[in-house]
Amino acid sequence: MRVAILGPYPLDTERLGGVEVAIVYVQRELLKLEEVELQIVTCKEELAAPRVVEEGRLRVIYLPRGRLGRLTWHRREVRAILRALGPFEPDIVHAHGSGLYAGAALAGPYPAVITVHGIISQEAKLATGWGNRLRGFLDAQYERMVIRRARHLMLITPYVEQVFAGIFAGRSYLVENACDERFFALQREPVPGRILFAGPVIPRKGVLPLLRALRLVRERVPEAHLHIAGPTGGRPDYYQACVAYVREQGLDEAATFLGQLTQEQLLTEYARCAVFTLPSFQETAPMVIEQAMAAGVPSVATRAGGVPWMLEDGLTGLTLPVPGSSEGDPEALAAALARLLQDGESAERMGRRAKEVARARFWPESVARRTLEVYRQVLEAEGR
Repeated sequence: MRVAILGPYPLDTERLGGVEVAIVYVQRELLKLEEVELQIVTCKEELAAPRVVEEGRLRVIYLPRGRLGRLTWHRREVRAILRALGPFEPDIVHAHGSGLYAGAALAGPYPAVITVHGIISQEAKLATGWGNRLRGFLDAQYERMVIRRARHLMLITPYVEQVFAGIFAGRSYLVENACDERFFALQREPVPGRILFAGPVIPRKGVLPLLRALRLVRERVPEAHLHIAGPTGGRPDYYQACVAYVREQGLDEAATFLGQLTQEQLLTEYARCAVFTLPSFQETAPMVIEQAMAAGVPSVATRAGGVPWMLEDGLTGLTLPVPGSSEGDPEALAAALARLLQDGESAERMGRRAKEVARARFWPESVARRTLEVYRQVLEAEGR
């Protein structure tokens, strides 16, 4: 079976973020299946010319991406993607995301299935500034058009189907994201008091409310300290506000911004943390929660989007209501973090249970085989 995957794909597969993680994890497993021939097509703003990389049975085509593509419904990029797919003649196209890549998959003559990751219309509601709001509005309109036209959706969480219930009329298939086997094999050596956050430093992730919570946690757990692992360039103004708060509150030695890490570095962070946290205002099915569960780390997270389908409150972690304002709820977050930092027995029990659940749901080989099964179902439904 010739499978074309369209979606964000990194130039460096050890330095991953966002949807890239999900694609890299599952493609590694798909390549282990002899019946699958795989080609990935991705677009990069930093490229001036196309680039092709071949690694064994994997062929990755990197295409340039313009910054103003949303103003033309990505017509240039869609044409370039379809030209790249032509010689490969895929049996099926699997698009990741509900933007450009989904649009390209639906514009071609091939059977297509779409995996929605971040739900643009929901994230756009949190945008600030007229420029971000305009971009969010245009992207949400494109997403709506894509979902209306889609015949097959691969769901990483039932939350996706819930959001699109009024506009999607096709067939859906539940296939949660795969998690790298290295997280399951991790040997835990938690440092007392260490809290880990992994993700971009942007308002949607609730980093500033987390820093406010850290100050409160340290009143109960003086050794509490926070490692923030993720890129800081997406919203420089927000990152600077976080840094300023750390300085104003004298938290310089309690909060460390690590920047974007390699997978090996991230594994070390999961091994050394006592608690993982994700106080987001909006999520779909965050990979970092999967990673924490697979590593056996208890999590404290808001019940944003699909998180309640991942974490069971009191059993695999602690979950909190999504705050009604951008200020968050530092007091509730601090109380939950302090509870797990102070009650090592409960934290360890939740971590063990989280690992068991993760192995049953996110084991990469199982996810890859389920993905292949969905490909067959799509082809059968399309008469191929």
